[in-house]
Amino acid sequence: MKRLFAVLLAVLALSACESTETRVRNVSETFLNAYYTSDYTTAAACCTPTYAAHLNRLAEQVAVLPAETEQKMKEALAGTSFEIVSVEVDEDAASALVRYELSIPGVEKPVPMGLKLQLEGRTALVDGVQ
Repeated sequence: MKRLFAVLLAVLALSACESTETRVRNVSETFLNAYYTSDYTTAAACCTPTYAAHLNRLAEQVAVLPAETEQKMKEALAGTSFEIVSVEVDEDAASALVRYELSIPGVEKPVPMGLKLQLEGRTALVDGVQ
């Protein structure tokens, strides 16, 4: 009976980790898709208040660019793609690190990147790009 209880407890613990990892991955994918298509409003919705403020300042700077420059920037970003390589969740520190590779047109090798996320209850929020 004790062994069965221990196995059930282990399965529940693994399920909880898996669901946290899934949430972190989903938030990261939403953020990255929005960020690399210059949808800073959607990207900011995936972030902590501090990092969302940073993105809002970035959006304000992009908004005052000449139209031609802004269009070239958006075209360059639109050709960029990413692939999530790993998700590391640290429940004790209420944080996660998502490593991804950024493929940029004209660049031979993918660029390794990372996202830092804060975990708050069942919520994961982007808190920075590495």
